[in-house]
Amino acid sequence: MEITVSKDVQQRLDKINWDNLKDKYGISREAVMSNPHIASQLAYGQMTDLIHGNTKELSGQFSLRAYPTGKGETWEVKVFTMERAKTAKDNIVVYNQPITSEKVKEALFERTSWVDHEGNKRTGLANANGGRPISLMLDGKKQECLVSIHQPTNRVVIMPVEQVRSYMFDQNGDLRGRSLYGVQFTKDQANAIVEGKAVVITGQRKDGTEFKCCAQFDAAQRQVVPCHPTWFKEAMRAGMDVGQKASKEQSQNQSNKAAQAQDKAPAKSAGMKK
Repeated sequence: MEITVSKDVQQRLDKINWDNLKDKYGISREAVMSNPHIASQLAYGQMTDLIHGNTKELSGQFSLRAYPTGKGETWEVKVFTMERAKTAKDNIVVYNQPITSEKVKEALFERTSWVDHEGNKRTGLANANGGRPISLMLDGKKQECLVSIHQPTNRVVIMPVEQVRSYMFDQNGDLRGRSLYGVQFTKDQANAIVEGKAVVITGQRKDGTEFKCCAQFDAAQRQVVPCHPTWFKEAMRAGMDVGQKASKEQSQNQSNKAAQAQDKAPAKSAGMKK
């Protein structure tokens, strides 16, 4: 079977002890590499989508996650089975600590319906995270963390806010240029995303029509993803321009880029005439 993943992904996956993974869980390197999406998730430390495996006790679907060990020369893979679906009424515990914020639990398990880009009706979790950080004791100190549901396995996953900030900003505090659907986030939006909030982005489809959608950080996927909060749907139905401020900032950024490109264009044309 032809390998369709990038060289970087292959090099990262080469650090995994595949013989051990296959002996314990019946999951081979070939099976992972045959699914570029799962291979990429595993290579970059994300919880993967479900993949079939088997142990001496059971056969079923598993989710994988790789961790660097030692100096990062080898990687360990942890394997997770699917858990029972939870609700806001359940006692949710992460790292042996209960989530006491009812607001976070409500947002975490809120469900909604929407129509996807292909016109299909979908139903699922409305928010990518609980909407705000929670405080947890990790590595002997209290840390603010975002909490999400890993939907393939129903596991509750957390990510420290400082790690989310490092994803959005570099060490100098400058934006890393993260985007969704080709629309880069403004600094205000990036700060809101770090706090777990959903922000509105405004972009343009290939056919020239404008779209608006919400974006939020998913601690389980370790990235910004589209989300479908109820307040956004209600605002859109009411005809409210919930993305007006963000739209102005993004339009200004796009205008600035266009102006810079125009400034450079005459110099290149002059050079060609010579």
